[in-house]
Amino acid sequence: MRVLLVLLPVLMLGACDVEAVQAKYRERQAAIDPMRLWSVEVVPAQAGVNAVKICADSRISEGLDRPAVTAGTSYCKPFGDEVMAGKARIQRCELDGKTWVATAAVRGDRTRDFLALQSVEPVDGGQGYRQTRRYRLLGDCPEGWNIGDTTDQQGRRVKGGSPLLALIGR
Repeated sequence: MRVLLVLLPVLMLGACDVEAVQAKYRERQAAIDPMRLWSVEVVPAQAGVNAVKICADSRISEGLDRPAVTAGTSYCKPFGDEVMAGKARIQRCELDGKTWVATAAVRGDRTRDFLALQSVEPVDGGQGYRQTRRYRLLGDCPEGWNIGDTTDQQGRRVKGGSPLLALIGR
């Protein structure tokens, strides 16, 4: 019991140091590359598909207009070089053993409110799909959020690590 009484304050001090280091890191990050909160929604609205929010640094923000193809929890893994054709980005990717060509073109103010028109087609000539996503800058990320934190379709916060963010933030 005495050991616990001696160790408990030491452990609590260690936890305070971790929190202080994390706070200092967030301060430095905000001064160098402020985190900004973006809303992402499908246009026109689709039943059951809600807007999500992304806490992004400049690396993620700059990638929001990249082709980012997902199917459920899987995502299309890019390979080869991305090609720019005017305002469109074109990227080959692999999903479920098939090769696809993904394209994204942007309309609007890329710094605060824009549309990313995305399409994906399999190279074997099968059926693809098109989707338009609207990205709106909402302001600063909420207190306690980190780069890469998002909300899910129900509006619940999801801590970073999304495969989709890995695609757009490369």
